[in-house]
Amino acid sequence: MSTKRRLNDWLTGYLAYCNNTEPPKSYHTWTGISVIAGALQRRVYTVWGHETIYPNEYIVLIGPSGKCRKGTAMTIGKNLLTEVGIPLASESITREALIRRMKESVNTFTDPTSGEIKFHCSLTVMSDELSVFLGQGDIKFLADLTDWYDSRDNWRYETKGQGIDHIQGICFNMLGAYAPDWLQSILPQEAIGGGFTSRIIFIVEDRKGKVVPLPTMTKEEFQLREDLINDLQIISNISGEYKYDDEAKAYYVNWYKKQEAQSSSGGNVIDDPRFSGYCDRRANHIRKLAVILAASRSNQLIIEKIDLERAVELLESAEKNMPRVFGGIGKSPYSQAVELVLDYLIVHKKVTRSQLMRKLYRDVDSQSLKIAEEVLENMKVVKISRDPIANEVTYNLIEENLK
Repeated sequence: MSTKRRLNDWLTGYLAYCNNTEPPKSYHTWTGISVIAGALQRRVYTVWGHETIYPNEYIVLIGPSGKCRKGTAMTIGKNLLTEVGIPLASESITREALIRRMKESVNTFTDPTSGEIKFHCSLTVMSDELSVFLGQGDIKFLADLTDWYDSRDNWRYETKGQGIDHIQGICFNMLGAYAPDWLQSILPQEAIGGGFTSRIIFIVEDRKGKVVPLPTMTKEEFQLREDLINDLQIISNISGEYKYDDEAKAYYVNWYKKQEAQSSSGGNVIDDPRFSGYCDRRANHIRKLAVILAASRSNQLIIEKIDLERAVELLESAEKNMPRVFGGIGKSPYSQAVELVLDYLIVHKKVTRSQLMRKLYRDVDSQSLKIAEEVLENMKVVKISRDPIANEVTYNLIEENLK
């Protein structure tokens, strides 16, 4: 097979391929990242001190049901992985069946860096109904997924009636999606902000990227699809250790020191304490992304400054909306009502109380709405004006205070 690529950068080509579709660009970008991660499997890595880092990702697309086209974005990427023959797991599968599927996906390759023959069990799941894949508050399954993220050399598990078994060279890559109001049923309170969610990059949107009434594929897009499949096949055959060139090392050291200084002064990039675990792992997210982005543009096992710059830019862009992930989950009985009202205002900017109640009456009663009004007003993200003559209340979103 030829190793000559047709595209200068796979992810850039993928975004061009997806241009005439309705999902937001961020959904396509991170789906593309997940596709590259799935293609790379456990064949590539970086050595980081005593650790070995693999490029698997846990990415979750979040948006209102039917409004953001999460499933459309994921289907485009999933179809390309299927064309290349990358092992995919069913999105509706039991824990035991998934473990068995993981073990059955065993493969080998010769590591050109060490000359060793290596075994790996690499698997990708793409689930546009994450609640179906994760189940309802399944702590044991969440613990497994948390463990798998670090791609252990040997992962041991207890089988029914057969004692202890193990999987050699595990590598699990996950792309999921759900609507914000489902999160509380998927993840128990104790799982929020802990090991599992700290490993996830959440991509939050509240509307589609564009309106495309009659989607069609042009001749150029059909050709682009063939180019993407060709280059993804090449990417799937890359193997060995990625190393940083001198300029990339200097950039990373400078970035890392700045991040640590900011964190030490109490200035995490996301203020919500439920993201403290994520912030602690932020550097690892950057390192994984750098490998993926390097593979996107070249067969060379070299991470350059441009890869790190791009990784930082992409992650910082995603982080702007991440605080909204856990908005409706908390110990306060009114937290979900506050989040529902805020989400509606983010879309509509200005709305009356009567309009709001007509839309949200199934989920928000009058008492909850009054509490939500007080909370949002005290947060200074909403300006509330009251007209006693018309007996009406109007909410105006203060967008600059959401940043």
